[in-house]
Amino acid sequence: MKNVKKIKYILLPIVISVIFTIGFNKFLDVANNSLLKSKDLYPMLHNPVSLIKDKGVYANNKLVNEEDYILMMGSSEFSHSTLQHPDYYFDTNRTTHGAITVGRAYTQSLQHSTVLGSLDNLNKDKKVVLILSMQWFMEKNGVTKHHFETRFSPVQFYKYLENPRISKKNKIEYTNRVKDLLCKSKDFKAEHIYASIYNDNSPKAKAIKTLFSPYFSLREYMVGLKDKGILFEHLLLLPDKKDDKNIKKIDWEKEKQNAIREAVQRVGKDKKTLGNSDLSIDKGYYNAYIKPNKKKLKNFYAYVDFHQSQEYNDLKLFMDTCKDLGVKPTIVLVPAMDGYYTYTGIDKNERQVFFDKTKSILKDYNYTLVDTSDKGETKYYLRDVMHLGTLGWVDVSKKIYDIYER
Repeated sequence: MKNVKKIKYILLPIVISVIFTIGFNKFLDVANNSLLKSKDLYPMLHNPVSLIKDKGVYANNKLVNEEDYILMMGSSEFSHSTLQHPDYYFDTNRTTHGAITVGRAYTQSLQHSTVLGSLDNLNKDKKVVLILSMQWFMEKNGVTKHHFETRFSPVQFYKYLENPRISKKNKIEYTNRVKDLLCKSKDFKAEHIYASIYNDNSPKAKAIKTLFSPYFSLREYMVGLKDKGILFEHLLLLPDKKDDKNIKKIDWEKEKQNAIREAVQRVGKDKKTLGNSDLSIDKGYYNAYIKPNKKKLKNFYAYVDFHQSQEYNDLKLFMDTCKDLGVKPTIVLVPAMDGYYTYTGIDKNERQVFFDKTKSILKDYNYTLVDTSDKGETKYYLRDVMHLGTLGWVDVSKKIYDIYER
């Protein structure tokens, strides 16, 4: 009898915890669904370092699948450094479709595969844009272990592997990459183990799968619950949505003229020279990173070989994931600033290797190309040596607008 009572005392808290957790999970589903419809989401969408967008699933899923938002993925160009950021066009009641911009510095192809593959398959016509930067491909091994870990999301990882439309072949390739990149991770040891045994049919791996299956199921459930909790906490602080459904047109020619005027102020009167070139980039960037380092920058990137980089394989996995999901992505090729990269050791022929190799990979898939690779010498197209500037963002945003709004 005493043993029965002891068992009750042990089991009762566990049962209560399980019931509470399940109930809380359902509460968050209902609450988040309601808040996503009633709140003004602009502050959340406008945040370039949002955990909800970069590492979450729930909000992205609802907005892309149910609200038909455009999922725009890229890297550090999504910092709000100009007034021509796509948020200002697509999330200010001037377009039919809103936009979710996902990415910050060192977010590259593999993480974007994770983001896309973590979404449900409710909307068969997902609107997806990938802003593709040459800088991702400059290192032979692609994204570094450290940078991948800082962008890694467990909830997206498990959702990717659960997605029924993604092929086993692509899941195996994905887990092999994750296994290698998280091999030294302290925060994501569980996901490293999971990735390591995903396609391992050895007796040892099978034993680990059987023994730790409850743990991984619980881990997956809890990271999903955490994602919903972070979203709920954030949504509570947002203002209520304004009832304004009048879509205002964008005057793109006016936007272009405003962009040029802003760029002139940002660059300033003095020439921003490097070698024989006038870079015409933001004076703050030039004075901090270029002017005092001219000697060091000479042939600094001479080691770069665009014929080989792991990033090409990661890009292929992204496109394979799109293919599995029936997604026709829009790929934006960002230009490389001619004067800067010629001076630092990557001449025009070498840069063309990157653009040609990238296009060669893309040709096997269904996609739309926004090719701005010929804008490397266009004044004000870039705000520094790698990021889209005032004129560049107007041009790219208009092209995306023409694809999805017309």
